[in-house]
Order: sequence, then C-alpha cells, then structure tokens
Amino acid sequence: MATADFPFDVTKALDREALVKLLDWVIDKHLPCFTPGNAGLRIAPAGASFDQSAADLEGFARLLWGVAPAMGGRCEVLHFERFVDGLSNGVDPLHPAYWGEAQNADQRVVEMAAIATLIQESPAFIDQMSAGARQNLCCWLARVQHIELPPNNWRFFRVLVLKALQRMDFTIDTVLLEEELDFIDSQYILAGWYGDGAKACTDYYNGFAFQYYGLLYARWHMHDDPVRSQRFVARAQEFANTYRYWFAESGAHIAYGRSLLYRFAPAGFWALLACFGHPEISMGELRGLWSRSLTWWLDKPCFDAAGHITLGYAYPSQLITEFYNSAQSPLWMLKAFFPLALPADHPFWKASPVGQSFPDVGYVQSALRQCVQRKQGEAYLLSGAPAQNEIRHSADKYLKFAYSTAHGLCVESTRWLSSGFVGDNLLAFSADKENWFFRTRLIESSLQGDELRTVWSPFPGCLVRTCQRFIEGGESRFHDIENDSPLDFVASGHSVDLWCKANRSFDVVMARVPRQEVLATGTQLYSAIRESSGRYHHGLMPCTPNTNLMFPYAAVPVVFGSLSKGHHRLETTLRYGRNEFAHCPA
Repeated sequence: MATADFPFDVTKALDREALVKLLDWVIDKHLPCFTPGNAGLRIAPAGASFDQSAADLEGFARLLWGVAPAMGGRCEVLHFERFVDGLSNGVDPLHPAYWGEAQNADQRVVEMAAIATLIQESPAFIDQMSAGARQNLCCWLARVQHIELPPNNWRFFRVLVLKALQRMDFTIDTVLLEEELDFIDSQYILAGWYGDGAKACTDYYNGFAFQYYGLLYARWHMHDDPVRSQRFVARAQEFANTYRYWFAESGAHIAYGRSLLYRFAPAGFWALLACFGHPEISMGELRGLWSRSLTWWLDKPCFDAAGHITLGYAYPSQLITEFYNSAQSPLWMLKAFFPLALPADHPFWKASPVGQSFPDVGYVQSALRQCVQRKQGEAYLLSGAPAQNEIRHSADKYLKFAYSTAHGLCVESTRWLSSGFVGDNLLAFSADKENWFFRTRLIESSLQGDELRTVWSPFPGCLVRTCQRFIEGGESRFHDIENDSPLDFVASGHSVDLWCKANRSFDVVMARVPRQEVLATGTQLYSAIRESSGRYHHGLMPCTPNTNLMFPYAAVPVVFGSLSKGHHRLETTLRYGRNEFAHCPA
C-alpha cells in the first residue's frame, strides 16, 4: 500500500487537476533537497557513474519533465521562480552552481533533453531568464555539437537539443543534425520497434526514449519537417499495437530489462500518442493506459517518509539499480506528466478512461524474438532478444525464460543457491552443488511459429537447447541438455508472494510431490511446475529476501535432480496466475 500523503485519492483515475496536485506535491517534497543556487537537487549521497555536479543536475532537470509540460499547458507551477533561478545559475560559468561543460558520453547530455523540452514546450519560462542567461544557456547546450555520444538512443538527445537551439535562433550544425536523424532511422527494426545500440536491445527504452522523443519531434516540427514527423507518428502508432500488450489491466507493466526504477515513465508514451490519435485505440483507452499505470505505482511504497522517490521497484531496494543510477535518477518517472501540456478541453481529458479493448490473447514477433500473452488481465513475456550485458544483473533482467506484470523478477538468482535460495524462471547447473550457473548469453535465438527456440551454454561442457511456447493455462518448456560430466540442476517457475524458510539440505527442501507437480500459493498469486518423466524431485524454495522486485518475500516451485554424463531431455509445464484461478492438482 502507498505510504505517501498524496493530496487526492490514488485509487481513482487521474484527471488533470489531480495531476497538477501531484506535480506540486512532488516539487514541494523535493524542494528541501535543492542545492545552493537552486541548480541542483540532491536527495541522498548514492553514487553513480558520473560526478556529483552531474548528479545534482540530474535531479534538477528531471523535475523539468513535469515543469515543462505544466507551464506549456498554462498550469501554475509551484516555486517556478526557483527553477528559473536554477537554470540561469547552472549555465553560468562564473556561478558556483555551474554544471560544468559536457564531455564525451556525459550524463549532462542526457539531462539536456529535459531543458530542450522546456524550451520547446514553454517559451514563457525561457522569457523569464535574462538576456545574458539565455545566451549562457545556448552556449552550454551547444557543446553537444562537439562531443562524442554512444551509438544508441543518446543520439536523440542531440537531435532534441539542436532543434531547441534553432528555436532560440542559435546557429547549429545542420549536417550533424541530419546525420543524427539518419542514425536514429538506422536503429529501426519493424512494427514500430527500434533496436537500441549495436545489440539491438528491445525494452522500455522504446517506449520512454525512441518513441517518446520521436513524438516530441513530431509535435514540434510537423510544420517544418512533415515527412519525418509523419514517419515518427506512424511508427508510434504501429508500436502501440504491440506495446499495449506489455501492460496489465491493473496498469502494471512487465518487469523486464534495465532501468525499471523509472516506475511509471513508460506511461508517458500513451499521453504523447494522444496528440496524434490512433486509428484502432480510442482516446479513452489511451487515457486508461496512462492513468492506470500511474495509479498502480502510486499505490506502491515508492516514496519514503519525506516524500522522496526511492531507488527500487514495487518497494525500496538498491539491488535493482544500474551503475548509472544516482538517488535522483527515478525522477525520470516525471516523463509521464506530459498530459499537463494538453489543455483541459483536449479529447484526452474529455474522454473517460476505459479498459483495453482486446481479449486475453497475445502476439509473436519473429524479428524481435519475443512472444507476449495476456492471461486473466496480466501480461507475460517470453524473450529470446539480446541483453544489455553491461548493466547490473543483466542475465536476470533479460535472459530468464519468462517475465510478467504480476510475479516480478528476482536478481541474484543463483548466487545463494548453495544456501537454499533460488530465483525465478531459470534452469541452473552445478558440478559441485556450491557454484551454480544459468544462461548469461544466447548462442542462437529464433521464433518458429509460436515456439521460441534458444541455444545457450552455462559453462563449457554443457550445451542446452530450449524450446518454449505458451499453452492454455501457462507455458511448456523443453530443454535438450548435452553435458560432458555429471551435473546437478534446478529448474524454477514464476515466483509468488510467499514466505518459505530456506534449508541447505536439498533432499529436505525438495521433498517428492505426488504426480510430479508442486503448486506454490501466495496471498495473491499461484505458480506450479510439473516435470513429465517422474525421475526428478519437485519442491518449493524461497527466493533470497529482497531480491524479487515485486515482493520482499517470495518463493518459487522447482524441479531438482542429478544428470549423468550424456544427453537428457527435461520437459516441464508451468501454470500461474491470480489466486482465484488456482486449484490443486487432481
């Protein structure tokens, strides 16, 4: 349950007035964290892969994702004069609060995007700055033309900044602008989806980065760049057709991939899409997708006692963080505040929020190597897509067999196995019962019809070919295992909200269950796993406390056994869902 003192009923659909109150509440709660000169925001001393000045800027700029649309939509913004003061001081090389000059691959460039959005959405804000401050701002932003940026979604930052500089009548490198727009086009895959970087990762950076910035570009430049703007809109509309399957009817989104601590940032896409509409998704559905996402998160303990957004997911936990996350990073969630830019009489606000109009079915995208299914209002993902290997707990976040909106995912899934704890949706192997390994990379990955096939190796001497597909009521998994020496294995299903005591003795924890199925029933969820041959043990194991992103305490149903040297086939069937649909095996 929510722990914050929100100034409205978080169980009801958000309207424009409530969103303004929420923005004021967030600003008011974070105001004591402003640094001298108002150019920074420092919530806590948590470190990141950039200097403290950039971290302070990050906090300040991420509030602008709410301030910019609010002022553009003519909403009164609490203490807006402190933001004007902070922006003026942050770009002044002679002021102690100066943010510093951006260098290659600098976090400052990330935060420039929010300032560019402020320039485009709220010229009145910029007018509050002195002529000298506006000149300093242009010079500080223009540094983006002379530095190197990673070959990924960061290139959109440069596009947004250069177009904002043009808006301020500052001369820019138009050749560089075209090159960056061409690069963004080169990242496009199909069906509205972009691949982020050399490994073409497909995760939430599609929703709150590529598509978000593309729609901003179209909003600002439909008149002077109609061809490219229309292309961005068309891609966003096509993207929405599948992206909506990533959201549960409750508003939760699939726990998958990096940067999950941005909470409801993915919801901002739906509001931006409302600027252009969708031929198959009504305005009421768009508002419903947006509103339910925010209310789902606001009902979680995501804020601390002081009202500051925390590092974590459904509850505070630093285990989810990436190396690029400071204490201020979660404020990127304010990207979902874009609807404040829409006037009160906009169709988005006039429409009553409604549920999603499609049934509990799914889709398969072969080029993305992903299958998504809706089941009883929840969303489930099978993914053979590439991982962002440089992030923390990358294998847990990308390379498990399945992800969902309900069950969460566990990090440190194999680290504590020798102590009697295990994570969800994996197949782990050990040669000594002390050191356990599951898949950390994919050798091959493909979709053949509705069957996801992957080839992987936990370590030399063990090769696994896995086939997965959704079936009625759950999922089937087939693993063909070739091992050069005897091994032990543990295979797990989805986690549930259940306390279960760990036991180092596997033969106790893994008590044999009749009919080769174990059913884990929590207060909200159930999850079962059945192994077909009857040769192996079934049981229940706890997840290490605080490693599941949804529940501090969680447990998983498992299959456990030993494999002699040779070839083996492990066939498992999984059932899962909400408790009201649970039933014990006959």
